[in-house]
Amino acid sequence: MRLEQVLAQWARGIPSGAQEPAATSVAGRWTNDYGSVAEIGVDGDRVFGTYTSSVGAETGLLSGPISGFVRGDIVSFAVLWPASMRSITSWVGQVVEVNGAPELKTLWHLIVDIPDSDESTGLWTTVHTGADTFR
Repeated sequence: MRLEQVLAQWARGIPSGAQEPAATSVAGRWTNDYGSVAEIGVDGDRVFGTYTSSVGAETGLLSGPISGFVRGDIVSFAVLWPASMRSITSWVGQVVEVNGAPELKTLWHLIVDIPDSDESTGLWTTVHTGADTFR
């Protein structure tokens, strides 16, 4: 289904006068199952910070700035990796309570730039997708 169709269906289902969802803080230090850390700050509906991957570089830690948005307990953020990596990763997810503790459940997309001459045949092979749970 196209994004526009989903947005239209969702917008039709929202009652008039609907309230903003209660804020659940996504601010803080979130660590995924691989030991990578998202240090997230929140200013209004904006997200900022630093993401440090513990597995992204053979020579050690790899970090990039976080930029994104938050609405209630849902969040979207992207990390711009160092220029030599030619890549960006974006996450979308929601804070949920599991056994009394908050977890940030996300899906991610990593895209890697390829030479223009390879784009006609390899463009979508450069998009990688997965899931992360941060605690």
